[in-house]
Amino acid sequence: MLKSLARHAKLISLIGGFVFGTMGALWSFVFVDRQNEEIKQLSNYKADLAKQLQSLNSIAYDYFIANQQGDLIYILAQQGTANQGIASLIYKTNVLDRATPVRNMLGTLAIAKLLDYRSSYDAYEKINDAARADPASFEKFTRLKQVEKNIIAAGQERVPLLLNEMYKTDKAINASEAVQKRNRAIGLVSSIFGNFLLLLANLIAKREGG
Repeated sequence: MLKSLARHAKLISLIGGFVFGTMGALWSFVFVDRQNEEIKQLSNYKADLAKQLQSLNSIAYDYFIANQQGDLIYILAQQGTANQGIASLIYKTNVLDRATPVRNMLGTLAIAKLLDYRSSYDAYEKINDAARADPASFEKFTRLKQVEKNIIAAGQERVPLLLNEMYKTDKAINASEAVQKRNRAIGLVSSIFGNFLLLLANLIAKREGG
């Protein structure tokens, strides 16, 4: 049997070299490339989550500033020494400014399919218009603040959910990268072994020729 293997060593090396070389190339092409695409998709998804998270925090911060300014403006407007014309104008401007982050948050929630943007914004706009039309009304001002607070809070409730999703995506990326490294190693080892067998067949052919 050993003599038979020796006689066919060249053929076995040629076939083995071709098989392992081809398998190494196909393994890299099929599995490594597919893993690259999966990692790319996961990375894009993670980037989108990070963008959503940044947007939510930015909107909440913008509203916080507008809300703090609004409280101060309303209090100052109630002072007897305040110029009511100017105070009323500043108050109305602030009410309009507050609508911007609220509108952005409604848009973010609508994209997440948590509400209907048009109907939600229309309802908010009526309350905003009512507060702007009656600067002296504490009831309308506090009602506006409560509605805004509920909208901003609904957006902020998504923050921990997004963070958790980012954590799971990170784990999936790490797992995919580990599989990718293993697939690359398998493809490399197979290619190297295939090249070794082809070299061996070439050496056998030279020895036989000599």
